[in-house]
Amino acid sequence: MDWLFLAVMAAFVAAAVVIRRKARNPEDPFGRWFQNRVKPRLPGLATAFSLATLLIWAAVYVTASEEDRGNLTKTFKGWFKSVDEGGQKDDPK
Repeated sequence: MDWLFLAVMAAFVAAAVVIRRKARNPEDPFGRWFQNRVKPRLPGLATAFSLATLLIWAAVYVTASEEDRGNLTKTFKGWFKSVDEGGQKDDPK
């Protein structure tokens, strides 16, 4: 695995921890804003996120060819192979 990918993932985790701590602190201005503005809307945001995910997967299924619809394992293996090689499958090495 590429070290840059791991570094970016570690940075995302660290940022998530910092943001979560600030959001749960009622004495912090960001925490007050989060508690007043975002927290009451979280159930609706979770529902919207779930519906958007469902619609995206439905669009992927509808636009996939007939042979690819029933064989996601083959499709994902090809995708992971292309990502592992660092480029597209058609690129000559």
